[in-house]
Amino acid sequence: MENWKKILLRAAGFGGGFALVGAIILCGLLLWSSRPTKPKPWNKTAITASFNNLRTEGPQHTIVYEYTLQNNTDADYRLDDDANAHLGFKRMQTDSMDFSDKTFVKAAYPIYIPAKSRVNLELHMPLPYSSDVDYDAPDDVQHDYYTKLSHFVAQTISNVNGFVLMDDTARYEIDLPNGWTAIGNRPLKVKTPDTAK
Repeated sequence: MENWKKILLRAAGFGGGFALVGAIILCGLLLWSSRPTKPKPWNKTAITASFNNLRTEGPQHTIVYEYTLQNNTDADYRLDDDANAHLGFKRMQTDSMDFSDKTFVKAAYPIYIPAKSRVNLELHMPLPYSSDVDYDAPDDVQHDYYTKLSHFVAQTISNVNGFVLMDDTARYEIDLPNGWTAIGNRPLKVKTPDTAK
């Protein structure tokens, strides 16, 4: 009879210990699964951009930045609007991004880039320029127009070193580089009476 009591006490102790260990493991698993998940890092290479040119639009000759976007992934990319996206500019002096002014520059949505393809993107800035390009003018006159336009933009927004588009859903960071400063520094082709020698 004493043997049965010992066996029962040992079995109860083993069962209780097993239940206690199981409860501890279950609590640990619940705590582990309920911890905040770490967001995936920003992907800076999925969509890359290159600067094409500046132009103007409308009666005020406001500025349009033209870029080419390259989808380097195997999946189509689509951004319908700015609900889950942030478009800002890169400050030259502080090497930082600024998303504070939503009217500074706006993207033309929707943005759709098939996998492994390239598309054009326009950014619109409400910065007026004095004139529009004459497409019937000779090439050297048009060259000088775009050079002067780029120089004007580089001087007017001298602290801007490009733009950045952040897609919260895809976690894509699309860097839109400054290309207008280099264009604005090109030599002019048309000689004015003061410089023609």
